[in-house]
Amino acid sequence: MRRLRVAIWAAFALLAALIVAVAVSLVRFDREQALQRTESELQSLSRVLEEHVARSFGEAESAVVEVAGMVAARGGVDPVAERDFHAVLRQRAAHLPEVEYLFVEREDGSLAARSDIPLPADNGSAPSPRPLPQRLHENIEIGTPTHSANGKWVTPITRQVFDASGKYVGSVGAAMSHAYFDGVYRDLRLSNRDTILILHATRALTLIRHPVVDALIGRSVVDSPAIGAGPESRSLVVTGPLDGDPADRITAYRRLADRPLIVGTSRPIDDAFASFHEHRRRIATGAGLMLTLLGALALLLHRDTMRRDDESQILAELNANLEERVRLRTDELEQTNRELLNFSYSVSHDLRAPLRAINGFAHALEEDYGAHLDDTGRGYLVRLRKASLRMGDLIDELLKLASVSHRPLHIEHTDVSAIAREILDDLTSHARERIVHFHVDNGLGADADAALIRKALENLIGNAWKFSRDSHPAIIQVGGRPHGDEHLFYVTDNGIGFDMEHAARLFQPFQQLHKRDGFDGSGIGLASVRRIIERHGGLVWAESAPGAGTTLFFTLPRSPAMVRRPRERRQG
Repeated sequence: MRRLRVAIWAAFALLAALIVAVAVSLVRFDREQALQRTESELQSLSRVLEEHVARSFGEAESAVVEVAGMVAARGGVDPVAERDFHAVLRQRAAHLPEVEYLFVEREDGSLAARSDIPLPADNGSAPSPRPLPQRLHENIEIGTPTHSANGKWVTPITRQVFDASGKYVGSVGAAMSHAYFDGVYRDLRLSNRDTILILHATRALTLIRHPVVDALIGRSVVDSPAIGAGPESRSLVVTGPLDGDPADRITAYRRLADRPLIVGTSRPIDDAFASFHEHRRRIATGAGLMLTLLGALALLLHRDTMRRDDESQILAELNANLEERVRLRTDELEQTNRELLNFSYSVSHDLRAPLRAINGFAHALEEDYGAHLDDTGRGYLVRLRKASLRMGDLIDELLKLASVSHRPLHIEHTDVSAIAREILDDLTSHARERIVHFHVDNGLGADADAALIRKALENLIGNAWKFSRDSHPAIIQVGGRPHGDEHLFYVTDNGIGFDMEHAARLFQPFQQLHKRDGFDGSGIGLASVRRIIERHGGLVWAESAPGAGTTLFFTLPRSPAMVRRPRERRQG
């Protein structure tokens, strides 16, 4: 038992290590999945923002280019044309929600027109666009974020304008509205604490930030990994603190292909791993519960082995007194239904040894002192040896009964008709001098343990064969029929029969109704039949009358899963 306890705790340690390893693997897998899912969401959001920024800046730049073409065509902005340019700026700005205002500046830097500043007697008419001159400066500069007159953040984009001779005549620009981007990105955020950035790639500063933090707008981000990456690296995902936030975040950057802009989306790691933390808690709880149950089971098994050690020690102390040991074992069998293995060992070893001694000493007494005994003494010796052999046979039958009681059932479809015919053919082959008429119904079958059903039929048909030996001719029939939720089978003969008053003794071990009539037997066969049928959830009973033969009935459930408590045998 000590080795068994060591094996129990070793198995517990192995299973505990396996559970911990599986839990750690699941935690790591969930963490990687959460990280990949967050990175994928942020990259997808960055691509959407890239398209939005490109479209928004592109629309504003188109308006700037259009107005710049008009300024270049006129060779500058004179006082007469200011009203026309103002009307054009207002008309274009009305269709650009991302632009706070459009503006035109003279070559000396003074403001010529602005879409959000009304002019006196403004009739709202706008001149028709004129063709662009051949010489235009193609560069559009993105400036540093600043506050507009109403206190709102704007990012100016400007384009210098030159006339046909190449002379600088002014500039045209658009103030990109941070409030517009803030409103759009408020709806685009996938998480409440997501941060969206638009960075200037060449000047290394923050242009637009959502949510808005005034101190961080226009701030240098020269240390940002997105700025240090090469132009060919359009997409980049990094983990670490973000400017203005010391907590670690996951940030996905995406560089625009045709503008010096970088779009960034950022999420705190705590938010990214929120579901992961919940899953980790569940995994830890489940693993802890499993370890607790395994530990409890190992402890129970350990205590059980300790209990068995104590019982073994007690039994070893009781071996000195055989009679007391047998009495104690009998009490334990009646009170706790001791396991068949201990019972079989006790019967097959403890009882066979004295029987062999009795038989051996009787044989030695006959050989050594037989000449000194009279016929009566020698008769006693013969009877003594026969009794010991008889006791050995009873032990064999008792072990068979124990085997029947505890042998695991192997349920399969069993052809009862075929088994009955095989048994009858075998009996006929060993007693060809007897005239026996037998009949077996076709199609008898049930879901049962085939080996145990064969043993039951061997006992039932064997009894019919034995008790019909004085009938001429002997008749044996095996049949069956449906019986409610069960299959009913029977074995009938035209033998000597018995009085139904003794039916209660028929299925008890060692009970023989016809021993005095010269019918030998152990009295175990029908007890085995009863145990086999009851293990299958069925019943067995007999109907008979002296001289009128006997019919033994037994039932088997239609479904092997049907388990029922044993009921009293039917009689009558």
